[in-house]
Amino acid sequence: MTCADYRAAMSAHLDGENADTAAAVGGPEALAAHGEQCADCRDWLAAARGLQTLAATAQGPSEEWADGLLARLLSSEEAGRDRAG
Repeated sequence: MTCADYRAAMSAHLDGENADTAAAVGGPEALAAHGEQCADCRDWLAAARGLQTLAATAQGPSEEWADGLLARLLSSEEAGRDRAG
């Protein structure tokens, strides 16, 4: 198993994607063995888990920011229709 295989499978696992990803790279045992043997992938997994936690606990944009973005998008869409037609 390569580091790229391990990281793709673990990324899918962290995202809650299909468990067949582990099977495609030799199964959960192969993933565990690679994770135990490869310091770079252990570090990568720790960072990925940290990012997942950060994303899950981060506050979203303010209501004012979201409203402004929506207004700009709608304005841009209307301007595009005006030019097209």
